[in-house]
Amino acid sequence: MPLRDRTRLTDYSCFFVTTTCNNWLNLFQSDKYFSLLYDSLGFVNKKYNAQIVAYVFMPNHIHLILYFHEENHLSSYMRDFKKYTSVQIRKLIESDGQADLLNLLRYPDREQKFKVWMDRFDDVVIRSPKVLLTKMQYIHLNPVKKELVKYPQDYKHSSAGFYLKEITPLIPILHFSELM
Repeated sequence: MPLRDRTRLTDYSCFFVTTTCNNWLNLFQSDKYFSLLYDSLGFVNKKYNAQIVAYVFMPNHIHLILYFHEENHLSSYMRDFKKYTSVQIRKLIESDGQADLLNLLRYPDREQKFKVWMDRFDDVVIRSPKVLLTKMQYIHLNPVKKELVKYPQDYKHSSAGFYLKEITPLIPILHFSELM
């Protein structure tokens, strides 16, 4: 029997997620950093049977709308993503010879020597199509607000081009219309 006032979206786990670089440092400075993010998200998407509905990678933080096809594993998903990327980002910073930036990430007198991401992450459960569209708009306007581009679809590391200009994304996207 169908449930009244519910959409397929609420039958699954869908989240708006934000995670930020430690001290809001601009760590993502070139395509090799962004490629690392894409590759890592691809891995955790497969591992946790999740897909990205929308995303933006800013120089110092990322926003995602994630959809879990089965059981919600958001905490494990983000733990694995942040753990792997922390090590790899630090290695890229070292190989780029950015000693000053590396020192800003250093944690003296701790077991953890470097801190790339802030502790935890922010998440909002998406329970309705209206909230989904509001969060997507927020994500896609972020580079415009930060004056990185004039139009959302012009920002390379965002799903805006997929939705607004049908540009093939750099990571597979689950179109939001499939959730409604």
